[in-house]
Amino acid sequence: MDLQQCWTHYLKAEQLLEQGHWPEAHYLYDQVLCHLPTHIQSALDCKDTKPCQFSCLLTGLRDAAVSQSEILNKLGQHDRAFELLNQSYALLQFLSIESADLVKATYHILDKNSEELLQHMAAFCSAQRNAQWMLEFERVQRAHHHFATLKAHSPTPESARLIN
Repeated sequence: MDLQQCWTHYLKAEQLLEQGHWPEAHYLYDQVLCHLPTHIQSALDCKDTKPCQFSCLLTGLRDAAVSQSEILNKLGQHDRAFELLNQSYALLQFLSIESADLVKATYHILDKNSEELLQHMAAFCSAQRNAQWMLEFERVQRAHHHFATLKAHSPTPESARLIN
């Protein structure tokens, strides 16, 4: 699926979700989340990608993952809901340690989206009211700490740049 189709599916999924059409939104989000990581990587590799474009892809990934996980949670597919949040979070964390100029220019967006996904995982695990889920979240928090340590020891991102 090309990027334009991916974006169209994303917008339609949001609309369907707002209208309460979960199965249709679920299908479209699934398509988007299947292809969006590849588009993010391609954008990172493309020298013509602008920081504002990359930021939109990152935010789209976060929003699609959160919406899809909420649908999965409502459908009782808790493992898949958590896995989706965790995979999206991990992708953003790994991107954040890249040294590409595009990552440096959008670092604050990457960090913000990662933190928001982490917060959604925390809320999800807490809402499960199950010690196993809290242990799972502890593992994620440990990984988060390791990434923070790794970032602290890497060259700091240049001062904030303009997105456009």
